[in-house]
Amino acid sequence: MIARIRGEHNASHWGRWRPSASRENTAPGRQRVAAAKDELAAREAGSRPGGTRSRQRRVGRWLVGLAVAIIAGYLAVSWSAAELSPGLALPRLPATPRAWLDAYEAAAIDNPGRVCSELFAPQLAQAYGNAVHSSCSSYFQRITSFSVVVRRVLQDGDTAVLELRQTVHPRDWSVVLSRRRDGWQAVDLLTGNLAR
Repeated sequence: MIARIRGEHNASHWGRWRPSASRENTAPGRQRVAAAKDELAAREAGSRPGGTRSRQRRVGRWLVGLAVAIIAGYLAVSWSAAELSPGLALPRLPATPRAWLDAYEAAAIDNPGRVCSELFAPQLAQAYGNAVHSSCSSYFQRITSFSVVVRRVLQDGDTAVLELRQTVHPRDWSVVLSRRRDGWQAVDLLTGNLAR
């Protein structure tokens, strides 16, 4: 047994009792406690379904999915265009009758294949081939370049007629054009003056 002095449990002779200052009750201690609470709250927010980390993961997955979809779409378009015309761009017909004449003048000497396959309708290209007992392209190997002047452009709906005058060795001729889905194509050539 421990010997105690009577009244020792009575603190009146020691003065007033005060709690001792703990480490958490000082200013640096309060800062450590607040920092620990903030860190704990941040960890809990990151592990919750609507937390920062899961939101970042969802955004990251969405961006990766979007990039994959864009790349897949680009490859699909590229492959389908390559299957339609390997190594060549899809043909485009001229947008106006005068643009058709410009395209014809540019291709007649340098690219007769384009004249026969794009600018002329298949029946007209066949008629040119029959004229030389060969192919349409063979016909254009024998021609020389002459300047032409557009006298008139007549248009009615999906049909147009270019009245042309050849300046060297003067000669009149006309081109009958038909509007296709993607531009104008020649369907017939007429020589001489048209009836007015």
